[in-house]
Amino acid sequence: MKKYALVLIAVVMVLTASAFVISSKSNVESSSSTYWFLMDASGTSVTTTQVSSPDDLCPDKLEDPDCAREYSESQTEVIAGVRRVKPSEVNNHIDFRSKD
Repeated sequence: MKKYALVLIAVVMVLTASAFVISSKSNVESSSSTYWFLMDASGTSVTTTQVSSPDDLCPDKLEDPDCAREYSESQTEVIAGVRRVKPSEVNNHIDFRSKD
């Protein structure tokens, strides 16, 4: 009987510890930074030019994301001191703005 009690206590401790790990991971993901990048003049490629808010330059949210796109920190990388969108994440933007 004593063995079962010890096993039960061990299972409860493991479940409690895993709940804290899951909770801390979800908090880290929600506090992730996001970055806005302007599109090139043709509106087809993301540039390395970042803006804090695209609202003044790109006021609309029409069908085509041809002015600015928003990406999470995990979708970007810093190369030679410049933050860029990873090539595999270019079309996976979080949000976008269109030209007038």
